[in-house]
Amino acid sequence: MSSKLLAALRKGAILGASVCALTLCTWGTANASDYYDQFGGKAGITALINTFVGNVANDPHINYYFAHTNIKALKYNLVQQVCMAVGGPCKYTGPSMTDAHRGLQITTAAFNYLAQDMIDAMDAHRIPIGAQNYLLSLLAPMEPEIVTANGPLG
Repeated sequence: MSSKLLAALRKGAILGASVCALTLCTWGTANASDYYDQFGGKAGITALINTFVGNVANDPHINYYFAHTNIKALKYNLVQQVCMAVGGPCKYTGPSMTDAHRGLQITTAAFNYLAQDMIDAMDAHRIPIGAQNYLLSLLAPMEPEIVTANGPLG
């Protein structure tokens, strides 16, 4: 796991997310549904993803990765994925992370910039730190499916 994500996971109250991740909690459990409310339900998650995608579009370190992306489909899939992850009623049916990122040559540095863009979006929407850490603990293990290239920082 990248050092930037580890640092993000350490910020604030992370015990609950760590225990869940280590005990192989499944998405959609009763505990996870509490996070769905903390993210503001589907409307809150949709607003979060809009902010996140805006952050990525304005991030010169990584925005070129999305130059040929169908942004409407990206937003839809991200909403479904986050909604499901935090215990909402949504079901993610999009491509696997490996398929979605195939051929993009994503580096660890790019992955870390993307993670920071999500953290910034969650901060902007005042998502509680525990809820942020819960989501990050579910997204961080996807790194090996996404990072496929070595670069200056990874």
